[in-house]
Amino acid sequence: MIKVLINNQWESVPKENLQLGAETFAFDTGLYETFRTLKHRHVFLEPHLNRLFKSAEITGLNIRYTQSEIRKMVDFVITDFSDQNQRVRILAVPEKLIIYTSSLDLDHSIYEGVSAITLEGIRESPDVKTTNYKVCLDAWHQAEKRGCFEAILMDSNGILFEGSRSNIFWIINEKVFTRKGNVLPGITRQTIINRSPFPVEFGILQNNAISKIDECFLTNSGSGIIPVTHLNGKNIGNGFVGEITSQLLSHYNEWMLQDITG
Repeated sequence: MIKVLINNQWESVPKENLQLGAETFAFDTGLYETFRTLKHRHVFLEPHLNRLFKSAEITGLNIRYTQSEIRKMVDFVITDFSDQNQRVRILAVPEKLIIYTSSLDLDHSIYEGVSAITLEGIRESPDVKTTNYKVCLDAWHQAEKRGCFEAILMDSNGILFEGSRSNIFWIINEKVFTRKGNVLPGITRQTIINRSPFPVEFGILQNNAISKIDECFLTNSGSGIIPVTHLNGKNIGNGFVGEITSQLLSHYNEWMLQDITG
């Protein structure tokens, strides 16, 4: 059982009832946001709440609470949990606002480079973070079975879009690229686009052109920036974390500290 705050009241819910994309998910289709804490402080919460309410407007989902009220609930849940570094989730479903947390439990070896695979599959609503997560969950399970950190979704033409739980960036000749549209507007993705000392350009990456890229990394709000050193069993660049990716990792850690200190 997991201790969750539902409409500002504590309840106990079976873990499987909260599994997005699974048949055991116990709530009507809605929206969700996942973010991390650092030293018991939420990181980049404001853009997450802005995206949640924008998605609610797009989908017609009524959220009965204001952003300020949700922020207070988030603080309450974070403070109640012992671990300083947490993975917090907000679920907005019809008639319910659900908040719960768990230990972040980062495997820091991922920052030395991970392996990923490409799989055909596209999320139904890429612009909205919906609980209709089956395509992504299935893709992630396939990656996991093959010992990989992530599955990169692509269309039938071999064009890469995004990870099952991440956005993707790639670097060619010291230029940073990411896909412009038809992908989740990730918070970490946008942070990099806005703050990167290296200009970010929008581009298209074909599956058959992976050998031409020099560096690659994924982004999500839990792990931040995750270097990809192997894709589909082949080295990206020299098979080690690239210089630009390494610098962005350092910058991102600084940006998180800046956010929690105001």
